[in-house]
Amino acid sequence: MPKFDFHFYKSSIFIVALSAILYILGNFLIPLYNGLSVTIVEHIQSLFLLFMFGYTYHYAKSVKNHKSLYEFWIWTIFWWFMLFGRGISWGRDFFPEVPRFYYKIIAGIVMGIPFLTLFLPTIRQEIARRYQYEQVPVWHILFAFLFLGIADIAEHHRIGHQLLVLSHERKDLIEELMEIPCLLCLALTTFYMQKNEQKRLNSPC
Repeated sequence: MPKFDFHFYKSSIFIVALSAILYILGNFLIPLYNGLSVTIVEHIQSLFLLFMFGYTYHYAKSVKNHKSLYEFWIWTIFWWFMLFGRGISWGRDFFPEVPRFYYKIIAGIVMGIPFLTLFLPTIRQEIARRYQYEQVPVWHILFAFLFLGIADIAEHHRIGHQLLVLSHERKDLIEELMEIPCLLCLALTTFYMQKNEQKRLNSPC
């Protein structure tokens, strides 16, 4: 069984504070500019996902001598790229004139790679090992799911929508802003795993 780390880190406090600030900014202070603000937030998210893609690849190269670790982090790169692809609607945001059929093919390929590579024995074994022996940052993961759910509430008008989105025209902006803490929590989880991994690799025992 995994070892649960319930410590409430400073980064967790930062996530809570940031989400409150984004809620206030999104509902009261950020002008919409006919959707331009939403587009800017989306592009910031995409740049962040590209950064995590590059950062994770750089880290993977640092553990290249450890085959299972290297392949695991290459596998996570596919997930970052999938999130990036989804964020830009698989390229449709930049080339809207291209028929949607081609973007469905792109989406199928990009989404299929991280799922299909789960069948690789090395990946499955490394996931099982991490599940059994590695520490799990509970608050990072909990907040990632929480803010994903909050963004979904804003997007699909679920229960509590009226408290989250105070004016209908700000629905898309609130949705995108609430995805930011979710993505940050995924990144914090990645950093947490890599930090513990480096401690283990550098341990003399």
